[in-house]
Amino acid sequence: MADAPAPKPWIAAIHPYIPGKSAGENGRPLVKLSANENPLGTSPLALAARAEAARPAVYPDPDSTALRRALGALHGIDPARIVCGTGSGELLTVAASAFAGPGDEVIYVHYGFSLYDIAARRCGATPVVAPDADYGTDADAVLALVGDKTRVVFIANPNNPTGSYIDRAEMARLHAGLPCDVLLVIDQAYAEYVAPAADDGGLALAELHSNVLVTRTFSKAYGLAG
Repeated sequence: MADAPAPKPWIAAIHPYIPGKSAGENGRPLVKLSANENPLGTSPLALAARAEAARPAVYPDPDSTALRRALGALHGIDPARIVCGTGSGELLTVAASAFAGPGDEVIYVHYGFSLYDIAARRCGATPVVAPDADYGTDADAVLALVGDKTRVVFIANPNNPTGSYIDRAEMARLHAGLPCDVLLVIDQAYAEYVAPAADDGGLALAELHSNVLVTRTFSKAYGLAG
């Protein structure tokens, strides 16, 4: 009999996510370039909305109904197809655990967001790293690794920290090469930094296909990391 409860073996093998320091050893604030926090800060309108909505003793709407309606109107998406979380990191983890598990594989690109590896290992899946192409996403390298065990493919577009980007045609080609039972997760945390004309078509793919999930965040361009 064990002396104490033990986590599943793959949980114990996870290397934790290490965020950048918020302050130096002397307490002096640091500018974390790796975190890409908005240097302009949070919009006064957002701060005012937060103050108006602040009711700490009352449970918030668990379905984020008003927010999903607003996002649906902004992007032309049915609000019923939008899921809100406590940052896109939560949704990336949920995507992996919902579609992959022990014996399955999750693919991501070298120099991609380190959370993809953690998300895969957390659900017992095996992370598979596709080689990059000059620090960018190589669609052919990704597709070459897809096999019977593949369940999820994570693509950050634009990618951080390399700044690489694949266009609409290449994203469509990547998706077309995936089996219908493989989930393509397009992490668009930095979508607002791309000219509208250069949109990668992720939302359109998600509208047309049931195996595409697009994540976005308020933490970067909107200055709502906290």
